[in-house]
Amino acid sequence: MSKTHWKQLINTDYLGAYALKDGEDMVLTIKSVGQEVVTGSGGKKETCTVAHFTENGIKPMILNRTNMKTITKLYKSPYIEDWVGKRIQVYQSTTKLAGETVECLRIRDFVPRVTAQDKTPRCASCQSELTGYGKMNALQLADYTLRKYGKALCGKCAEAAAKAPAPEGDASDAE
Repeated sequence: MSKTHWKQLINTDYLGAYALKDGEDMVLTIKSVGQEVVTGSGGKKETCTVAHFTENGIKPMILNRTNMKTITKLYKSPYIEDWVGKRIQVYQSTTKLAGETVECLRIRDFVPRVTAQDKTPRCASCQSELTGYGKMNALQLADYTLRKYGKALCGKCAEAAAKAPAPEGDASDAE
């Protein structure tokens, strides 16, 4: 029988470490990232960076510097617009806050693999549902394009990405 963490009864507006059952990780797909005014305990309002997710029923997550640096490293871009459609794996951790150890959410420092347990993924570029391509099924295509291009792509968008010129400053440009 699953137990209920007391923080779940408060029904906060944002994802918290308590939401992960028994310390399990959660794989989420970023829908959008932006700044929002967040009301904290005691009614204090603060502008925070918040990620919203494509998965139904998942609350948005406040992103701190540590988590934003991890996403930047994973997807090789500091631009929040480039994070849309990207998958992250969130886990419970602890940190020091005002001299006290508190629970927090962190993002794993690797791109999560697509598994058969995932729903059929959508293309990060055109938003169409992925289907098989060549000898790969939809999940294999999503996993391959995530590793190669940093996002799940349909066959058509993967072909376009393969033909696109390398980004400026790419190591292959070095003489």
